Amino acid sequence: MQRYRVLRHRLLNTYRHKAIEMTLRRIDVVGIAPDFQNGAEIYTIHKALDWQMDASAASDIEARLQWYGFDQHAISMEVYVQAREIIVLFESLLNGAQLRRPMPLKEINNLRPSNMADLARTAPQKSERAA
Repeated sequence: MQRYRVLRHRLLNTYRHKAIEMTLRRIDVVGIAPDFQNGAEIYTIHKALDWQMDASAASDIEARLQWYGFDQHAISMEVYVQAREIIVLFESLLNGAQLRRPMPLKEINNLRPSNMADLARTAPQKSERAA
């Protein structure tokens, strides 16, 4: 379950990067002539990488996004919209793991009384043999 949670967290961080990139694209690429759109998209991709790698660039980009009306809630909603299918997958994996977790414990507990009964039966036999 812990591995699923860690993997889900890493995937959500990846989707957050994509959400920042898409939001920057909405700001930077809109209104640019078609001849320059490829260059603007490359610039946007670099800025999204800067957001991920550089803390000062991240604060500048987040301030810029907020100035355009994109706060952390808007970014998070974009993340969850992009990752909705993968989130459903991880939730089902986590729920399945949660349901399966008691089964081995029950099996262990079921084996313990039978082992104790076997030990109780064999202990008198061993003491009789020793005598």
